[in-house]
Amino acid sequence: VTEQIDALTTLSTDPIRYLVLPRVLAGLLMLPLLVVVGDVIGVFGGFLIAVYRLDFNAASYLQATWEYLEPIDVISGLVKAATFGFLVSLMGCFHGFNSRGGAQGVGAATTSAVVSASILILIFNYIITQLFFAR
Repeated sequence: VTEQIDALTTLSTDPIRYLVLPRVLAGLLMLPLLVVVGDVIGVFGGFLIAVYRLDFNAASYLQATWEYLEPIDVISGLVKAATFGFLVSLMGCFHGFNSRGGAQGVGAATTSAVVSASILILIFNYIITQLFFAR
């Protein structure tokens, strides 16, 4: 939009390597870590409510949590998170690179990126779920 990508090319800098690769790698690596943090906070929050509000036995809660936690659930969640991080960052970069028309074009590109990423997430969520859990 403001010829910044053209300026990078003029300076013999590959804009894909300089702009896209770091963002896609960040999405690919950081979203699974964010999911782990969210999962831990969720289990801890459940623990606090169960033990301090519902008077569950703390040891029983933790034992039941570990008993029902399947490794395949954790693995599939991390694979989905990495895939979704990759897709969201890739769609953002793709639509950002192809935006035209000033600030209005940036807004349209943002909307297109969100819609594209949302559709791809739905599609890949189905595919990954089938790969992990179809019997």
